Amino acid sequence: MAWELKEAAAYYKKQGAPGDQMALTALLREIQEEYGSIPKHLLAEISAELGTKESFLLALIRRQPRLRLGDTHTLELCAGPNCGKHTQLAALAEQLCAGKPGVMLRFLPCQRQCGKGPNIKWDGKLYNRADEKLLRQLLENA
Repeated sequence: MAWELKEAAAYYKKQGAPGDQMALTALLREIQEEYGSIPKHLLAEISAELGTKESFLLALIRRQPRLRLGDTHTLELCAGPNCGKHTQLAALAEQLCAGKPGVMLRFLPCQRQCGKGPNIKWDGKLYNRADEKLLRQLLENA
């Protein structure tokens, strides 16, 4: 049986979505599994099915690093006391992301991986001992 958004939305509404953010997040993860990301064109349909606003869905997706909207990617750099010392890596990330549509750059507080730093997250996946080569590789494949 093919996956259907209406059926999935009905199921998660019974689980408490959209009021229960855990149920709503589970629905969004299921959509992402089906499509590879959460298609922007489906946001209106999802919000209509759930009786919520698109802006609410967007805010929730942005808060969840493992959720991806459309073709967007998230690069997160640890800015803790140790990783934050790698200012050249941060400057390079800012430079490379500025010219890359669909990539959101964020700086995170300490990720508690200090002995393995500098640390970055790409679409929620943690990479230790990040360097210029890794950063360029991730962004080239985006």
